[in-house]
Amino acid sequence: MNAEALDDELSALGFKKIVYNSDTGKTVLLLSNWTVTGIDNAGAEQAVEKAVVVHVTK
Repeated sequence: MNAEALDDELSALGFKKIVYNSDTGKTVLLLSNWTVTGIDNAGAEQAVEKAVVVHVTK
């Protein structure tokens, strides 16, 4: 999934703190250029106030 599409979905669900970690250590600036490879604690219930950590690659 494209990181920009995931960002839109998470924002629509009320998540405000979304952290993007690249597999290369590069700074993630333009979400549409990145592909999601994983999400920490995917499938687990989480409060919208907590950070969601998303792993991405180019």
